[in-house]
Amino acid sequence: MLALFSALLLPAALLLDSSVRAEARDGATMVGQDPRAAALALELNGKTAGPDASLLFGILPSGVLAEQNQLFARGYVEVDLRIGSSSAFRMKQRGGYGTVDLSPIGLAPGTVQTPTPTTPVGLPPASRFVRVQESNSSLELDLLATRRLRLLASAGWNVSGGADHDAVLSMPLSRGPEARASLEWAATRLDTLRLEATGVDTRYAGADRSTRVSIATLSAGWRTVPSRDAELSLSAGGGVGHATSSGTLGGTPLPEQAHTVPYAVGSAECKLTGLRDFTAVLGTGVEPVGDALSGDLVERASLRASAGWGAPGKVAVNARVSGSVALTSGSLDANAIRSGDRFAQGELSLNLPLTRRSAIDVGARASWLSRPLLNQPARQWIAFVGYSAQVSLLP
Repeated sequence: MLALFSALLLPAALLLDSSVRAEARDGATMVGQDPRAAALALELNGKTAGPDASLLFGILPSGVLAEQNQLFARGYVEVDLRIGSSSAFRMKQRGGYGTVDLSPIGLAPGTVQTPTPTTPVGLPPASRFVRVQESNSSLELDLLATRRLRLLASAGWNVSGGADHDAVLSMPLSRGPEARASLEWAATRLDTLRLEATGVDTRYAGADRSTRVSIATLSAGWRTVPSRDAELSLSAGGGVGHATSSGTLGGTPLPEQAHTVPYAVGSAECKLTGLRDFTAVLGTGVEPVGDALSGDLVERASLRASAGWGAPGKVAVNARVSGSVALTSGSLDANAIRSGDRFAQGELSLNLPLTRRSAIDVGARASWLSRPLLNQPARQWIAFVGYSAQVSLLP
């Protein structure tokens, strides 16, 4: 297999580039939590491509010096095999291991923000520093069936959550398969119709409670380009979720609980670009999810917005905000997600370029919780100053 792939890549050139970001932050100490921290994140990305295949890989280590020291590393490998002139078969493997800072204002720095294991359903974890493991293995098919019809299908296996006994107290270890398939029809030069089906089956193993969450959805969408500087996407559909849970209380087994609930699924997003160096994105959605911090099946409504003003190589102002509300409740545990739990976080920053590939940014982050969990404060904020640079190692 390796010899075959090497033959597909030859002759091929290797491209390497890297980036670095350093950040220092400080703010008000709340509920005994000291927000002061220094962080460093590195990225090394590589790519090589031949006439029939391409290989992408990367290593992303990061570290935070705070109340506890955090060291975390992610990596990925992606192989693309071309099918004809416009179709491809992809194999992806991503993984990570280490201690992460899960504070809503302690975002891991990076020139490209990578997803964390948490999702802002309602509440952050009870412990700020958690040792976690991540793994995602997937196969994808991108097939252009006709000039207007495209088929996209993927299947994968995910593992994410606490890496030891103490860590699963804050974040259960989840694992399970997921599958996704969609059809895209280019109805006109500006309009695309989409039909998508998804399925997820995840088992969450906590310290004294385990759950299994299965979700299937079907939705139809429309994407249009009303003008050169705008793009609008809409989707709507339905889904069904099934959850089972079992556990112990004080060493006594609890009866198994199970329920199946229908859900609404929908999203909307508007992108604006090129308006006098101004860009903006506004999106909203509703979906059933398995909460990564509790293992509960809940329906979540979310809103996200970002805006930026500034031309490349000039001073720029960037702002972003995201929020969510839990529409349904999880388990009966006092610390589980409840209907109406709200969470919001935002950031405002000023980017000052030093050279064509380096810059300094200063700004502030804040978060708000409607119902704090255990020792988490309801409101947090920090100010930060950072430095970022990109370096090409090979042409």
